[in-house]
Amino acid sequence: MNPNETIPFVRLSKLLSNEQVTLKAKQIAHHWRNNLDPRLCKEPISDEEKTYIYSWVIPHQKACSIIQWNELQNEIVTRFGKFRSRNDLKNIWYSRKRRLDRYNTKVPDNIENPKAKISYILN
Repeated sequence: MNPNETIPFVRLSKLLSNEQVTLKAKQIAHHWRNNLDPRLCKEPISDEEKTYIYSWVIPHQKACSIIQWNELQNEIVTRFGKFRSRNDLKNIWYSRKRRLDRYNTKVPDNIENPKAKISYILN
């Protein structure tokens, strides 16, 4: 995060914190970026946007599976004209990843009951 970008959040943290409540600048910045920013599009994410997210993430992963969500956020704005929160983009990607991981989970051969197999996959 750019240090100049945090200055307003540091000021807000100092103004809003008191002996009962302590708000860190990082908490305020996170809440602003994911909930309060007026540019955020709160509409459900379309299937076309989801497909774009899936196709964008894999070739843009850095070493150790690091994903630059701010770059994807800018790409979504450019392509679809919608400003999505980074958290929404992460949720779309990781929910799909978890679903695929569950689907690819090998069920042990010793489980014969279909309900037990489903339970094993889901847990």
